[in-house]
Amino acid sequence: MLNLWLEPRIPTSYMAADVKKIWQELNGAGCKDVDSLGWLDCAEATASSLPLIMEKAREIRERADTFVVVGVGGSNQAARAVINALQAREIQFVWLGNTLSASQIRKELEKLEKRSVYIQVIAKNFETLEPGSHYRLLRSWMKERYSPEEFSRRFVLTGTTGTRMHEIAQEHGHLFLPFPIRIGGRYSAFTPVALLPIAVAGLNVHDYLQGGIDIQTAMQSSAYEDVYRFAAWRNNCLVQGFDIEILCAFEPQLERFGRWWRQLFGESEGKDGKGIFPASVICSEDLHSMGQYMQEGPRRMMETFLRVEKPQASVTIPEDRVFRDGFDYLEGMDFSQINAVAEQATLEAHMGSGTPCSVLSFEGINERAFGQLFYFFMVACALSGKLLGVNPFDQNGVEAYKQVMFQKLGR
Repeated sequence: MLNLWLEPRIPTSYMAADVKKIWQELNGAGCKDVDSLGWLDCAEATASSLPLIMEKAREIRERADTFVVVGVGGSNQAARAVINALQAREIQFVWLGNTLSASQIRKELEKLEKRSVYIQVIAKNFETLEPGSHYRLLRSWMKERYSPEEFSRRFVLTGTTGTRMHEIAQEHGHLFLPFPIRIGGRYSAFTPVALLPIAVAGLNVHDYLQGGIDIQTAMQSSAYEDVYRFAAWRNNCLVQGFDIEILCAFEPQLERFGRWWRQLFGESEGKDGKGIFPASVICSEDLHSMGQYMQEGPRRMMETFLRVEKPQASVTIPEDRVFRDGFDYLEGMDFSQINAVAEQATLEAHMGSGTPCSVLSFEGINERAFGQLFYFFMVACALSGKLLGVNPFDQNGVEAYKQVMFQKLGR
């Protein structure tokens, strides 16, 4: 189970009651946000789709060596974080629908040549430019290479029931996996949006779902208060003038998780002139770029460390007394030990400079831990947004550039 440590300088007690009240309201009958809360129940998020997902994943793993995921933002971040971190290598993943750069699109398409390809297209309302345009491109590419029967079976469409995407699936014989209507993209970590790619990667989907259920069950029994404490802590930091939050990890495997986390909090809280700006760093590399600012820059930042308790590997510094490079003091040490010391030193140094810090610890990087992390932060984000006084489930600001862009493109 995840374990949260909070620096005692920032009290959480006076907001804790408000946070618990918000949690009760979100779970209560008559909640005004009921149409955005399908993700609160991991079982509802997967609903009846899981058997179909597992069956299709087996087919893809047997018949393909490349799986293309077409989606942008919440439609790919969670799955990509898990797959990149756990380094599934049995099948090549190509991520499209997330750029308008012709050079990048060409680079990704080249990875498909002479490969056996299956494609999942994810678009909740089938209106976003990136996945829509890439889907059209890939339809043409696939029609040139596969028979009509193979073309039909090699696409999986994930969207809202009743939309044009649903109609296309029916017209062309594609498998359609519903994007639950009561779940937004950035809260879709336990839906077919993420579960099919994770299953295709050969990862343990049931352990992953169990991770989310772990936190859900603990919160329902009132035995686990770390989510409340975290939401209260970051809002108390904001009240004291800390309006930037840094997510810091000393394991590069978590880099993509940081991207998911940034979208979750940025899109949920950044509205009505309010919000905590989310950023993420991977250390120790980023200590040599952002470390100076974090240590001696303006006192506007709070910092959340993701701490992995058990090393994932072992690499020992060898003995070499002849070379005289000045690093003899490291002889016999494991890099995992050195990394842990660097992490603790960074925590202490940043706290010493006045940066409020929290530490979220977990045993190791695996499917169950990811499930716990996703559920923990989704709930914390919803609670924190409500405490801030914004709607954490809409994203009207994202539509502003789209309106201008569509007008310029002649839509």
